[in-house]
Amino acid sequence: MPARKRELHASPLEKAIAHSYALTLPEMKAILDVLPDSIIVCDWEGKILQINAAASQLFELAPDFPYRGISYRQFLEPYELSDEQQRFSSIEQWPINLALAGKVMSHSPENTLALHLPSGRKIYVYVWCFPLLDTHKHTTKFAYIFRNITFRYQKALHLQRVQQAVLALTQTIVQVPTNVDFTLPRATPLLSPRLLLVAQQLVNVIHEVLDCRRAALWALGSTGHLHFVAGSGFTAEQEHRRRRDSGRFSATELVGEAVMDRLQSNEVIIPANLVHLPSEYAREVSAEESFLVVPLFLEQRLAGGLIITKTGLESEYLPEEIELVKAVAAQVVLVIECVLCFHEQAETKMKAHMLQEMNRLTTDFLTLASHELRTPLTGIFGNLQLAQRRLKTLQCQIAEQSERVGTHVAHVQQPLLLASQSAEIQQRMINDLIDDAHLQSNTLSLCMKHCDLLTVIQEVVTRQQQSNPKRAIMPEFLPTEHAVPILADVERIRQVLTTYLTNALRSAPAGHPISVQVTVEDTTARVSVHNEGPGISLEEQAHIWERFYRAKGSAVQHELDLSLGLGLYLCRAFIELHHGNVGVQSAPGQGATFWFTLPIASPTEGEH
Repeated sequence: MPARKRELHASPLEKAIAHSYALTLPEMKAILDVLPDSIIVCDWEGKILQINAAASQLFELAPDFPYRGISYRQFLEPYELSDEQQRFSSIEQWPINLALAGKVMSHSPENTLALHLPSGRKIYVYVWCFPLLDTHKHTTKFAYIFRNITFRYQKALHLQRVQQAVLALTQTIVQVPTNVDFTLPRATPLLSPRLLLVAQQLVNVIHEVLDCRRAALWALGSTGHLHFVAGSGFTAEQEHRRRRDSGRFSATELVGEAVMDRLQSNEVIIPANLVHLPSEYAREVSAEESFLVVPLFLEQRLAGGLIITKTGLESEYLPEEIELVKAVAAQVVLVIECVLCFHEQAETKMKAHMLQEMNRLTTDFLTLASHELRTPLTGIFGNLQLAQRRLKTLQCQIAEQSERVGTHVAHVQQPLLLASQSAEIQQRMINDLIDDAHLQSNTLSLCMKHCDLLTVIQEVVTRQQQSNPKRAIMPEFLPTEHAVPILADVERIRQVLTTYLTNALRSAPAGHPISVQVTVEDTTARVSVHNEGPGISLEEQAHIWERFYRAKGSAVQHELDLSLGLGLYLCRAFIELHHGNVGVQSAPGQGATFWFTLPIASPTEGEH
């Protein structure tokens, strides 16, 4: 028997089922068979009365399958995969799961299931349960609606893996330990311990973004022999074999002189039948596979290559995929150059130069991966906004008919609002990554216009107050000042103010107000945001403006913040591009005041 009872509203599908109480079983089956959704109808005791054509196809039932009278739970038991269920539910923590349900129904699914079909296929479905009422509004039957979301689930899982791989790469580059030996291996610089720290994350990103079978980084030694550096998509046994045989085979033995000559053209796609692998490796490769090899050149000498493996129908390589692998190869070369530079320079110059080159390494990856992550968010926002508009319209239509129904619709709207906020957090994180990539490559452009600083501040304060109605945000402007003219990129100034206010709201206790103060001195305007939170230690104040720095306490960054430590770093960069300064005044237990300054604009300054 279902765990909950619900009355039906909104969806045409739900209405069609709800009005089937007066139909005979053959009449009901005739109606249900024309519906595209998979539907199972049960009686009050949970025994199956009808399975429509779509459900028969979904569950791969024989035409004469004797389902009538079987318990609904008994029917599902052979299909359910309990081991898969936990893995499936883990994607609920990922904002992209909002795309899974497809067209929004009047309420959330009752359940999510991983099913194993008789044909051996594995699918994922959402399940809705609706009570069927008779003319006296009594529940007499229940209808279960199944929606296949396998394709969307796999896409969402892929995007989740891509983001995790990119974050792991970023963290590895940023947190490279300072005590690693910089001695260069005799065979090849690609085997330097410094490079090995990031090589694995590099191939992981390629493997996840391209969704290929395998990705590997190989080094070509001075004697022409191949050395395994890092790989993704291999079993533990396969990786162990490659490390064991590192340096055993020459590149010419495996692919021949002709392919080696083609590598000088900077890319080559090799069918599996042209690669002469030893017998223990040949068993791992099918005839349908093809290899994309992008060579790495160091001082105009072939030093290794990135090797991508695809198989079957996916064995063709798109131009975009080839360009992505080329970008990775270029970043690998940058890392090698860093290692050589460290080897040659004195200890005092090593750290600064490595950090600079490592930042360059992340720029292309952040841009490419951010595009991969941002594209599906456009669809998510569109679906969410469409669902919210439809619910609002429905709520207005039924407000006069039933107060209880209006409450139910409002209850449905709440998770949609939360989902929209989660998607906005993800969008903000991706935008920060893109802004950082532009900053690192000196390609960030500003749209400078004359505006009133007080108006900009009031707009941001109003928006934050609407998002946090229970919190007090108190602007403090000089009464004699009717306007503070500045020449600025308004969106960037709003972004800085929003970051300041968000951090302040997270840091301050719920009952304490946040103050926003504006002062003008000579030709400079100063904006301060004060909170009465726990304050920031002097040690953290020295680092909070740094790129990728994540504060230890809650005064600057909340534990659920997805800014990757870029929030305050971007604030400083944007203000400095406006010829201003940023700073913080704080002491433990005395709150914190974050401030920034901007020059007052003169009427003769131009816009661009």
